[in-house]
Amino acid sequence: MIRVAFVDQQGFNAGGAEESLLLLLRFLPPQIDPLAIFFEDGPFADRVRAIGIRVIVHALPQRIKRSTRERPLVGSALSVPPSAIELARILRRERVELVYTNTLKAHVIGAIAARLAGLPCVSHLRDILDGASREALKLVLLTCTTRRVAISQAVADCYGLPGTDVISNPLDLAAYASLPSRTEARAALGIAWDGPVVGIVGRINRWKGHDRFLRIARSVANRVPARFAIVGKAIFRDEDFERELRALVRALDLEESVIFLPWLDDPRLAYAALDVLCNCSTREPFGRTTIEASAAGRPTICFDDGGAAEAIHRSVSGQAIVPGDERGFAEAILGYLENADRLFAAGTRAREHALRFRAELHAERVANAIELLP
Repeated sequence: MIRVAFVDQQGFNAGGAEESLLLLLRFLPPQIDPLAIFFEDGPFADRVRAIGIRVIVHALPQRIKRSTRERPLVGSALSVPPSAIELARILRRERVELVYTNTLKAHVIGAIAARLAGLPCVSHLRDILDGASREALKLVLLTCTTRRVAISQAVADCYGLPGTDVISNPLDLAAYASLPSRTEARAALGIAWDGPVVGIVGRINRWKGHDRFLRIARSVANRVPARFAIVGKAIFRDEDFERELRALVRALDLEESVIFLPWLDDPRLAYAALDVLCNCSTREPFGRTTIEASAAGRPTICFDDGGAAEAIHRSVSGQAIVPGDERGFAEAILGYLENADRLFAAGTRAREHALRFRAELHAERVANAIELLP
């Protein structure tokens, strides 16, 4: 048995990285003895505790917490060494044998702490970075980690580091074995419409492309009566973006067609209500909503510039569109909405394709990556 510390910066909000971590922890093989270390406490940390895993909270200084990849604070770098030193003390005290980092700040502080404690470290890479941020992270990964796991080939290619395993994000397929009907789901969400519904699900952040989605919706609505659902809220950043989107809805004369729905901790209801899912992100590292929609039997359309395109069976369970081609994206949606047989077949194949993302297989592959360490 090996004692592994799983380090993540989020203990409060849960994004795709945290949902994937929770599934990994749930399905870990018995040879791994897990300990979770978060940089803050909160609802997500409680969810980890609820599955029987001990949680340690290692709070970060405010200057590190406020620093983001979009707005890095120069002074935050000064707080990294003492935070890493304290985390190294925790790792020694807890007799940890391997450190597994799950998010950007965890990669930096957790990997340096592992190096200080003389421990091997695996970093689970989930982000596509550019410029100085990418080079800084690459330096940490090269000097402080033993192995890397990337959630897609697009993420692996971003860093170009040896010793990187590509392991797709996991999905608990049992949770999708029984879903409400479209009619039931729409009634529960307050969607009073029995025609086509096209949606985008998840965080409302600028890079997720909700403005693209609305422009595409305008093109689709010109030919087919439909509703367009934006499901989610701003998390981590871009709190003002929703106001901009509502203004864009008015400018595009889509008030009667666009529905804003709140964040759903359990998004299965949203997928059950939709006919087609859209991923309009710029260089999406993976696209968790893509595989969730697949498990619900819904095809996804995305741009072919990141990991989301790797999560579909091209032209079978979904469509990957030339990056930036909003007209082509709209035509792909119309290709489903105007052909019921094609839409049904794509949904059936999507559900079959989702089998490759089952959580048990993911946990097994991660465990193998850990055991391959020298």
